[in-house]
Amino acid sequence: MFTMPNRLTTMIENHEVPIGMQCFTADHALIEVMGRTGLDYVWLDSEHSAINPRALEDAIRTADGVGLATIIRVPEPDDTTSARRALEAGAEAIVIPMVRSAADVTNMVDALTYPPNGRRGICPAYRAAGYALSTFSEYAAESDAGLFLIPMIETVDALAHIEEICALEQVRVIVFASGELSYALGEGANANLHGSEAIRDALVRVKAAAKANGVVLLGGPIIDPTAASCATALEEDIGVLCLGLDVMAFRKICEQAVTAANTAVAASTRFSRPPAPASGFAH
Repeated sequence: MFTMPNRLTTMIENHEVPIGMQCFTADHALIEVMGRTGLDYVWLDSEHSAINPRALEDAIRTADGVGLATIIRVPEPDDTTSARRALEAGAEAIVIPMVRSAADVTNMVDALTYPPNGRRGICPAYRAAGYALSTFSEYAAESDAGLFLIPMIETVDALAHIEEICALEQVRVIVFASGELSYALGEGANANLHGSEAIRDALVRVKAAAKANGVVLLGGPIIDPTAASCATALEEDIGVLCLGLDVMAFRKICEQAVTAANTAVAASTRFSRPPAPASGFAH
């Protein structure tokens, strides 16, 4: 067997809630910390970060070493080359951003499965195939059977076609991207699940389509993960929790440290400090 049992789908099938974080830096030490503190997956991002194919493969190696499942967001919905390279590096799932229809997903399926199922090119000289020609046929069959695509529902068109998207065989998880969708709906920066009536209505429709097709929602309190915010996500049928983004989490730690120091200095009669910059988070 070439491919390990998919850790996310195994947990979902066992009625467990996978938890993870987005990682924009691909920093190996941070990935190891994620794995050693109880997270189940790492979301490596190549849409909004500068992670290149070589860095991605090495980051996946590190994640494998600490038992983290790896899901990779590709730069564009039609960037099949980045998706293929992610699978070849050992990724367990591909996140497709800015999906507009089921056709975006089926195009990705066609590009990521081998003939006769699709049009993916044949090559044994990469990590996921074990760098072996003699067993490539076995790898190809397992790769096709286990293809795991995660469309992001963040456009008006995707919302209009949500039923068709959720009905696709390779779609077992979707992302309800409330922040991006809020902008698409003309609602501005309402990044939470209950940010506006339009977002609440969209969530109801997406949940219904997902439930009808046995699809699980990925989301959660990415900026401020607390017990209460996680409970809210679970109540809204979010079955895979995303609980942070590495650079934003580090910014929050830095802001808290500066606030603590400035508060202590302000209470002193002997020392002073310049004021802190404005917070990068909404209050």
